[in-house]
Amino acid sequence: MVDGWLPLRAVDPTRTKKSKRTKRVLAWLAGALGPWLLRALGRSWRIRREGLEHFAQRSDTGQRPIYVMWHQNVPAGSAVHRGEQLEVLVSSHRDGEIIARSIESMGYRTVRGSTSRGGARALREMVRRADPAWGLVLTPDGPRGPRHSVAPGAIYLAALSQRPVIATGFASRRRWALGSWDRMEFPKPFTRVQCCYSAPMQFDREVLRDEQALERAQAALAEAIETMQARAAELLEQEGK
Repeated sequence: MVDGWLPLRAVDPTRTKKSKRTKRVLAWLAGALGPWLLRALGRSWRIRREGLEHFAQRSDTGQRPIYVMWHQNVPAGSAVHRGEQLEVLVSSHRDGEIIARSIESMGYRTVRGSTSRGGARALREMVRRADPAWGLVLTPDGPRGPRHSVAPGAIYLAALSQRPVIATGFASRRRWALGSWDRMEFPKPFTRVQCCYSAPMQFDREVLRDEQALERAQAALAEAIETMQARAAELLEQEGK
């Protein structure tokens, strides 16, 4: 063996096929059982929502808002907003396939794509076919992070569609947190879940022509989501005193 190099190991094709089959089975199980589990969890939670007047906001042309939240809150958001006429931009990655199957069976519409690299087509499709009566949902730090960052696609969608943007935050008193990149959280059964909505934000198309303005818009949106996260946690803390 040459210094600094490791010997190559032959790839077992049967092992690769088994791995692919396992992933397909897991995706099917998640699609079949995930919605049932989320619905069961959601029914047990004690949910409070602050800023519902913002949630119901519409644009001057009657369009519902774009709701943005961190990727870690997908489970809570999916259960809390079930049946509220929302269309979700879901990653075209394998993880996105699992999420898409789960939330479609809960009454959501989905568009496969991303707010980052390779997502332009999905964003244009979302703007083109979007129903004004349906709200749009994005996780701007998905599908792979960095955690709690805002990809430029979220601003592009807001500017092109001219829909108001509502930053959304969640907090739960008791929860499970995964070891994934986003530290995805699942509120535990019968716990208190707090959801907060920001006042509507608007992004003009001029932002898309100025790189510095775009970066400032991304920072402003990230700050708004973090503010809603902190507000949700604050309300839970006040309730516990």
